[in-house]
Amino acid sequence: MAPADTDPPKVPSFSERYYGTHPFIRVALRWLLILGSTTVAFWPSLVSLAYTTRHGGVGGYVWVVPIAAMLVAIGVARRNRDELPIHDRQTDIIVGIMGLVLALLVKGVLLARFDLYFHLLRLDLVAMWLFVLSSSIVLFGLRPVTRFGWVWYLLLMVFPLPYYLMVIVFGGGNFAAGAATMAIASTATAIAVGRTHRRGLLGLLASLAVGLAVLAVMYTFFPDAPLLVYQQVPAYTSIIVVGLAMYLRARRGTPKRMLDRKVEPLAAKQVWSAVPLVIAVAVALAVVHLPPQADSTVISRAAPGELTFGQPVVAPAGWQTTGRINYRQVDRFYGTDAVLVRQAMTADVGDPRFDKFSRPRTVMVDNIVSNRPFSFEVYPGRMVYGLTDSRFSVTRTVDLGYGVKGQLLSVVDDNLLITWNSLRFAWGSSSLSQRITVFAVDNHDQNAPFPTPTGTLMSTLRTMFTLLFRGNAVLDENAPSYKDADLLTEFGRELVAAQFGALGSSQ
Repeated sequence: MAPADTDPPKVPSFSERYYGTHPFIRVALRWLLILGSTTVAFWPSLVSLAYTTRHGGVGGYVWVVPIAAMLVAIGVARRNRDELPIHDRQTDIIVGIMGLVLALLVKGVLLARFDLYFHLLRLDLVAMWLFVLSSSIVLFGLRPVTRFGWVWYLLLMVFPLPYYLMVIVFGGGNFAAGAATMAIASTATAIAVGRTHRRGLLGLLASLAVGLAVLAVMYTFFPDAPLLVYQQVPAYTSIIVVGLAMYLRARRGTPKRMLDRKVEPLAAKQVWSAVPLVIAVAVALAVVHLPPQADSTVISRAAPGELTFGQPVVAPAGWQTTGRINYRQVDRFYGTDAVLVRQAMTADVGDPRFDKFSRPRTVMVDNIVSNRPFSFEVYPGRMVYGLTDSRFSVTRTVDLGYGVKGQLLSVVDDNLLITWNSLRFAWGSSSLSQRITVFAVDNHDQNAPFPTPTGTLMSTLRTMFTLLFRGNAVLDENAPSYKDADLLTEFGRELVAAQFGALGSSQ
């Protein structure tokens, strides 16, 4: 008897094998796709953030946010899932596409409008947040993402402007930076343990208490610890200690197992159509370049000698200091002990090249020594001088000798009704640097008005927000007048030579 014909076993397709795997594996694969695409799309941003951290920038706090968010996500994931087991893939795709397009607009358009304030705003990190959020929506679904809504809110704290404002209000030093980071840590703890409003408030207060106590111990016994240590150690300590304590308290009398929750099935299926979308947007984002400010530096070279806070510069030969004022409020922006020293320097004799009546010219020389040099990149000088009604030209680079490169700028001041030129340069190291700015105005009278540093914190903050709202409209002087370019260039070279000569240096 002939054997009965049998059909060959059906080989499952790749899609069937994928959907037949454990939900944990599918979650991991989707997150690998999101993280890999994010790395491709925002690799220059990550490199720039590492540059900021390596050079002691306050923006290094950003690394605290994703790690805190992962700890918070563990706490949220332990709660019983309460969203309805339904999903609408059309809604997921529509909302996800809207978010991905917005990420492209932020990085491609908005970043260019505010490129002068790149390090202050870091809009590229906002675009990164939008990309990760939108990719999660199209790959996991809107409902699961909404379940972790407070975690996404925490991740939005990568937008640094609120953090910078807190650091300024708290005083501007390392302790202030650590205290501002505690706002992130305490919020993270409240979300992680907040199954009820009472537990959330208790976690918030306990985290603040633990973190500030650690911060006080560090400030007392390790005052010279690096800025990054002040930002990270109290934050992580408070989250881990308070979170673990409240977990053990809630689980007393029961088995202590961290992974005792069932991995629920994924609601969003049919995700293969979303994979090319995420990859295509990641490639488009990778094509958009960051502005030059992302990896620029105002520091030309090493300083000619030891830098001292509040120390005036040496007047060059043929010039004498005729006035001096110290502005100490800049320490909130440029670090503890920073002082803006303003010196009026007047030429001994007039020069017909710089004044048709051969009157001796007067220039203003402002210098700031900072133990946080990267803050020169974060807070442009125009914020210090309240120049909200001024029109700026693009900068011109000039060689001042000794390896020093200066930036020449022309400004029309509609408030003072004058045109003035400035020359700026800086030298030092990543731990201590000096920025020097020289001003010359087209009014050559002895009582001519010069740009003056703002005197209070609130006036400086008002200037900051005004300039931010204007964006790059502040650079709208299309026909700059460099009337004093020769004066500033010659004076700048003599000033640089005087600083090296005063120390007997010929470097």
